[in-house]
Amino acid sequence: MRTLIVGIGSTIRGDDGVGVHAARQLRQRTLPAEVDVIELGTAGLGLLDHVVGYDRLIVLDAIVSGEEPGVVRLLAGDDVARGAHLAAGHEADLPTTLALGRTLVAKRMPAEVTVVTVEVGNLTPFSEHLTVEVEAAIPEMLATVEQLLQEAGRSTE
Repeated sequence: MRTLIVGIGSTIRGDDGVGVHAARQLRQRTLPAEVDVIELGTAGLGLLDHVVGYDRLIVLDAIVSGEEPGVVRLLAGDDVARGAHLAAGHEADLPTTLALGRTLVAKRMPAEVTVVTVEVGNLTPFSEHLTVEVEAAIPEMLATVEQLLQEAGRSTE
């Protein structure tokens, strides 16, 4: 199963960059050959150029939902479509971008979309640093991704 993992966020907006930071760390790990990891920053609609042709998409992103900063959550299925809090300054939010892709190139879009989020606190512009709580959540994000990859590997055996 061809899988694309995308780290999304602005690395100059404090905690908003957590997805990109996590993707950078994930790239340092040994991953299955059918898994690609990229950073897209605030890609918005540009995400479509990258996801077409993959079977599965895993997005790493910040979320603002009222939880304590550093809480890691997994969104899948309808939860992704309702993920209105996924974008903090992105050009187009993830649910809108995916819906557009399904309208324009439905047969070439990933059938499975999962978002690994971290609740964020500091979205102050022009800060390249994550808060302590969000930085500490990255290992849990990466462990969640690795678990998703292992589960997919077992289901294809």
